[in-house]
Amino acid sequence: MIGEVIESKRWIHKSGATASIYGAAPWTDESDRCNWEVEKVGYTIQWEDGTVGMGRKPFESKEEAEAFLKGKL
Repeated sequence: MIGEVIESKRWIHKSGATASIYGAAPWTDESDRCNWEVEKVGYTIQWEDGTVGMGRKPFESKEEAEAFLKGKL
C-alpha cells in the first residue's frame, strides 16, 4: 500500500488562529488550553513511513483523496 486516506485535522483557536496537530501543543500556558479545539478540515494521506500530508490543502472529500491514491498505484 502506498498510503491511506485519513481525516485532515488541525487545532483552531477561538480567535481563528490555526496550528498543526502534528507539532507542539499550540497553547502557551494551561489557561489558554481551553481556547483551542481540534477541527476536521477534509482528507489527507498518511504515507507508509508514517508521515502525514502532502504540502497542499486537504482534499475536500474522501473520494477525491482515494482517486489521488489510485493514480499513484
